[in-house]
Amino acid sequence: MNSTSLPERNLDLLRAVAVLCVLADHLFTTWDIQSPLLTSWDLGRIGVLLFFVHTALVLMASLEREGPRSDWVRAFYLRRGLRIYPLAMATIVGVVVLGVPPHVLSHTVTGQQPVPPTPSTLLANLTLTQNLTKWPDVLGVLWSLPLEVQMYLALPLCFLIARRGVVPTLGALAVAVLAGLGVRFSGLPGVWRLSVALFGPCFMGGVLAYAILRLRKRTLLPSWAWPLLLVLCLPLFVALNPSSDRPERGWLFCIGVGCAIPLARNLGASVLTRMAHVVCTYSYGIYLLHQPALWFSFVVLKGIPIAVQWGVCLALLFTLPAIFYHLIEHPGIQLGKRLVGRHRGALPGATQLSEAGAP
Repeated sequence: MNSTSLPERNLDLLRAVAVLCVLADHLFTTWDIQSPLLTSWDLGRIGVLLFFVHTALVLMASLEREGPRSDWVRAFYLRRGLRIYPLAMATIVGVVVLGVPPHVLSHTVTGQQPVPPTPSTLLANLTLTQNLTKWPDVLGVLWSLPLEVQMYLALPLCFLIARRGVVPTLGALAVAVLAGLGVRFSGLPGVWRLSVALFGPCFMGGVLAYAILRLRKRTLLPSWAWPLLLVLCLPLFVALNPSSDRPERGWLFCIGVGCAIPLARNLGASVLTRMAHVVCTYSYGIYLLHQPALWFSFVVLKGIPIAVQWGVCLALLFTLPAIFYHLIEHPGIQLGKRLVGRHRGALPGATQLSEAGAP
């Protein structure tokens, strides 16, 4: 297969913006900071939708790198499982043992201790199947991971379609839209178990970006236009105002972001892109661990000087993702590479971008 060139620094920036949006949203809610601007923008949802687009695109490239092999689908699932589950399971066990509430703000306001999860709830969270069982998330950010894991079932097919061109990909996008609308409005019993379909068009934004990038045509805009393109997509999000009750309103935003990705040249090396790469490297840990960090800093340590609380918070936000990355996340990534490599020899060197599947 011919290799498709991705704008890696642009995608690093996209992923860094996504995780920082989620972090900022939960920081504001922890402090109960409210304003019409924050309500309209819903930074947390913006971040998650950007993650979905980013995930689909970089996993298209990951599938491409598997090359012409008979077990490329198996290799993809093996690597993704070892990329997603170890850190998620460690986080889930940690928050249950420590009694971290699912949402920091609710604990701060009521002062009530979280109810320990039942064995069924714990099992659903450990397997990332909460949306299939309606058991609650033991940590608020976990709601998006089952959607990503279940979307993996469709991504190899999406990859084969995207390899055929933009027009077939648009056809697949239309199918995803129809499936999402069917789940959203059918009212059939049990259809809620197919909630992943409500976000299928969001992931298809990344698949469409991959199909367009494969055209190998010259980009229209200079690299400095990339941050501006992201900003220009935001009014679409604000105007449509997607929410947990109306997820379909986020589809056009994701498709717009996906179409914007191929328009700008890759950013050059700079302090900004190096910082974005560092954030991107630890982004999965930041996503999973920032709520426990906020809880410990501003709930457990409530009553001590606020400067100390902020110092502890910043220290945890920097150190926890790095520690968990090197102890759990990176070894899982390397194990996946070794297990796949044993079957057919060493894989080509993968960039950090390729490893950074989304939460």
